[in-house]
Amino acid sequence: MVNFTPALNTLIIFTVFSPIFSLVSRRLKAPFIVDAYGFSAFAISLIVAFFQAQSIFGGAVYRIALGPYSSVIYVDSLSSFLSLIFIGVGLLASIFSVGYIEERKPEFYPLLIALVTGMVGVVFSGDLFTFFIFWEMMSIASYLLVAFRYRSWEAVEASLKYLIISAAGASAILFGMSLLYGMAGTLEIARLAESLGTAAAAGEAWTYVAIVFLVTGFGVNAAMAPFHSWLPDAHPAAPSSISAMLSGVVIKTGVYGLFRLILGVFPPTMYDWGLGLAVFAVLTMTIGNLLALMQEDIKRLLAFSSIAHIGYIVFGLSVANVPGIAGGLFHVLNHALVKALLFLGAGVFIHSAATRSIENLAGIGKKLPLPSTCFAIGAFALAGIPGLNVFWSEFTIITAALQAGQIYVALAVVMVVNILIGVAYYVRLIQSIFLKEPSPALEKLKPVNASMTAPLIVLTSLAVIIGIYPTPFLDAALLISSALAS
Repeated sequence: MVNFTPALNTLIIFTVFSPIFSLVSRRLKAPFIVDAYGFSAFAISLIVAFFQAQSIFGGAVYRIALGPYSSVIYVDSLSSFLSLIFIGVGLLASIFSVGYIEERKPEFYPLLIALVTGMVGVVFSGDLFTFFIFWEMMSIASYLLVAFRYRSWEAVEASLKYLIISAAGASAILFGMSLLYGMAGTLEIARLAESLGTAAAAGEAWTYVAIVFLVTGFGVNAAMAPFHSWLPDAHPAAPSSISAMLSGVVIKTGVYGLFRLILGVFPPTMYDWGLGLAVFAVLTMTIGNLLALMQEDIKRLLAFSSIAHIGYIVFGLSVANVPGIAGGLFHVLNHALVKALLFLGAGVFIHSAATRSIENLAGIGKKLPLPSTCFAIGAFALAGIPGLNVFWSEFTIITAALQAGQIYVALAVVMVVNILIGVAYYVRLIQSIFLKEPSPALEKLKPVNASMTAPLIVLTSLAVIIGIYPTPFLDAALLISSALAS
């Protein structure tokens, strides 16, 4: 058997065997079989990934060459950090789906496992050939999951739009990779960094063309403006557990591409891409927040909020100092947890009330107090309220920008203004849920399964714990950023 390291080996095995369990579940008309399989796949994979991460953060690095074409698996602290986030959110989404997904479960769980396997494969890839294979595995699974409710035209349209835009982004990434291969004669990321991290390479025009194509391609996946239009359509159409995956972790693979290739291969001291990336970041956060203000569909509002927070993460990267990179990575974790919480919470509301309209969901806090309280804590977290996790990563990014020079000080002010805009629409959302009288649409609510509330409690607890005690998580981000910036 080919060795992809323990965590990825485990996920690949579960992916390969998932169709068998799906077939058995379908034949026996016993959906609990795939429910249990999905939970087991993610729980075991998370345990394996956790022990692997312990050795990685202890100083070990996995580098494994595969096959005659020198395909490489490379796992460092950045890869391990993101793999834990991806698998952890996948585990909670699978638990939520036990009560939420009511049809075609034998098809749902294999796609969800394949999606997470693709994402972990992306961050474990040490060369661009392997990277692109896992990237396409992730993309195909996500297209199918967005279109999971294919009997609805909305789902088909959103998936097709996602497919077309994402394929264009993948093409840009592939063309950028081909330029890198032409200049360096290798696809291994470490060798690319050695070859292109020189003054001679920095003087080549084609190097900057490659950077433009890579930023464009990864920007599409990360939903950076102006490549963001697929995300607000995909979220309302997809099941809420998949919306949590899309906003929580799938778009973070595009962010990973920027951290790994743009930062790792093209040193900012030589290529000076920071200010250009900062412009994209400010545009992304501003468009995301302003459009979120105008939404009446709860899932579209959360989707535009995700676009805004991608802007904050990319802004941290653009600062390109150790605190800025650490703040961006810390925000990847915080946003993944809290946005998963909000989309799963919105999924409880939609499942119970059969509406996505914020107006029709007014007063649902009085009908469903526990899910609504968890949702409110998540909303306060994303609004940047001190004492919750998101405050610390946003604070780290802003303070890093204040250290980076006059232009970044002005852009940090823009970020603060954007955070205040976010406060406005999240307070409006909380007010609607808790302070208004229940709308007529809430007269007959479907019961909420315990499997749907359990992930909300876990995610809310993590938001509070990290908010109260952020030090170990920030220290991990600083450790990773120091390695990336060196």
